[in-house]
Amino acid sequence: MKRYLFLAVMAVAGLEAAAQCTPNPLYQDSVFGVWPDTLTDFVSGQVGMFYSDTLNLIVPTNAADISPNLPAVAIDSVKLDQVIGLPPGLSVSCNSQTAAPCTFLPTVLGCGLIEGTPTQDGFFPIDLAVIGYSNIGGFPIPFNQTFTGYSITIAPAVGIAERTRAGISGVRNVPNPFAQRTTVEFTLDRPAEVAFTVYDLVGAEQYEVRIAGKTGLNRVPFEAGTLGDGIYLYRLTSGASSFTGRMVLHR
Repeated sequence: MKRYLFLAVMAVAGLEAAAQCTPNPLYQDSVFGVWPDTLTDFVSGQVGMFYSDTLNLIVPTNAADISPNLPAVAIDSVKLDQVIGLPPGLSVSCNSQTAAPCTFLPTVLGCGLIEGTPTQDGFFPIDLAVIGYSNIGGFPIPFNQTFTGYSITIAPAVGIAERTRAGISGVRNVPNPFAQRTTVEFTLDRPAEVAFTVYDLVGAEQYEVRIAGKTGLNRVPFEAGTLGDGIYLYRLTSGASSFTGRMVLHR
């Protein structure tokens, strides 16, 4: 993973003050980083279909870990200043760790949430402009950086008949058991609308979301919220194709 990738957690525009997201404890013991990185990249979407992706990050303590061009000074905080290239219809919310919007502190696991309904298809490169701060001599000294390498691909809208023919395979959720957040991964043999539904063991529906699945690997984040510990069933459905799995919530 690139040394500066922690900055990509803020890689969406339309900045808002707060997000309903919970950091994944899977990354709690990492030194610093951002998940997903530029190799995994953001999930793809489809015009007219609701889009959601969650980012996790840990800011390093030293500016030189962001870029070798920066001096080896302690980081006070990092703020997202501007994002260029976000697909129309999407916006970002940040769980800011200070009173300032979209601002994150070193060594503290944080998250951001990308959501919305895309209105335009295409390949959208994402450029991130951030401002880091180092407290030198009692004064916050800013440093500016812009990073590239991320993107979001939005597929064109398709007819209902086309959305119902995809096969679902390779399903798993990681981590499992999980403390607050897990990600359901699955593979489609063609783009399609997929319904993700969570039930308790007596069959009561607890959560549902519909996503625009892409050909190949797809990911659906799930936040447990106020659900109690225990075993839950989840179902992925696309037309006549479906899969039912089991997840264990244990805090």
